[in-house]
Amino acid sequence: MKARGWVALALGLLGGCAAQRWDYSKPGLTPASLDQDLTACRREAHRPYRFALTHSGRVDQDALNQCMTRKGYTVRPDA
Repeated sequence: MKARGWVALALGLLGGCAAQRWDYSKPGLTPASLDQDLTACRREAHRPYRFALTHSGRVDQDALNQCMTRKGYTVRPDA
């Protein structure tokens, strides 16, 4: 019975780590310019001190979104 509790807790914690997806748009957007801007903003928003199971989890999402906004993007949660 105890093992089931730990498994349920672990699955709950992992499920809570699922990242929200974001939509970035602006007039004249091309896939190449989006990729270039996201790469630059991810580099700026990287936080090596944050605990994460993956490298991408070390990105401060608020800082990333602010950077993209400064670059002229409209930032919205992906539906």
